[in-house]
Amino acid sequence: MSNGFGGLEALSAWLGEQGYKISRSALGRHNISLKEAMDKAMDRARTRLECAKALKGMSDGDKAALLEANEMIALDKLMDLWDDWDAHEPEAKAELLPKLVRASADLNRSAVGTAKWKRDFEARIRAEERAKAADVATKAAKSQGVSPETIALIRRDVLGMAT
Repeated sequence: MSNGFGGLEALSAWLGEQGYKISRSALGRHNISLKEAMDKAMDRARTRLECAKALKGMSDGDKAALLEANEMIALDKLMDLWDDWDAHEPEAKAELLPKLVRASADLNRSAVGTAKWKRDFEARIRAEERAKAADVATKAAKSQGVSPETIALIRRDVLGMAT
């Protein structure tokens, strides 16, 4: 690979010296397959890097929407695999079943985590909005000469705090 996926003659000769009889064409096929896999992995890495850069500039609400969309895509892919279940041979089913069950469980955990994060995020936003409203009400009440006790009651009611 240091030759940029070249030098198959030399590699074939070296393997022959080591006692392995592997043709240049067989090495070439493996070389092409390996290069395609590496290119695909590098493309995915670049895509993930671009996604990470984009996420830095996204609002929390947009991030939540992206997580939900990701979960829906993953669920759709899993459903496709389950739909094709009967097309698989018994040996393939035995290998595939634990992976599908694990993927389904992971997806469910992810969806539960995303839902919890979204609820917490929305609760935090509502609390921040109530705090801003309480501050505005407090300033307005003070400017009108309302007593500190009444202002405390107004803040409590706006913030939704129990007495």
